[in-house]
Amino acid sequence: MYLGIAILILLLIIILILRIVSNWNWKLVYSTYGSEDYFKIVEKLKTEGIKFKTGTPNRGFDHNIDRFKESTQQYDIYVKIDEEYLAVKALQK
Repeated sequence: MYLGIAILILLLIIILILRIVSNWNWKLVYSTYGSEDYFKIVEKLKTEGIKFKTGTPNRGFDHNIDRFKESTQQYDIYVKIDEEYLAVKALQK
């Protein structure tokens, strides 16, 4: 019993460390609600050739029904730390 719990905790710690390491060189540059604004921002970054990735934060079980509504979905847009200045400049256009 204790061995199973210890293995589960170890596995969760390894997953957490891998997530932190994989996001180490990325910086949050923009957060938005709704896909219309999200696609405008993504288009600006693509036009400038800036690599990005998108995260949608987990809002828990209370909002499972709301996740399909247009205005409630949050999008976090990350760029590489080296390209942060270029991304901010592109978003200001």
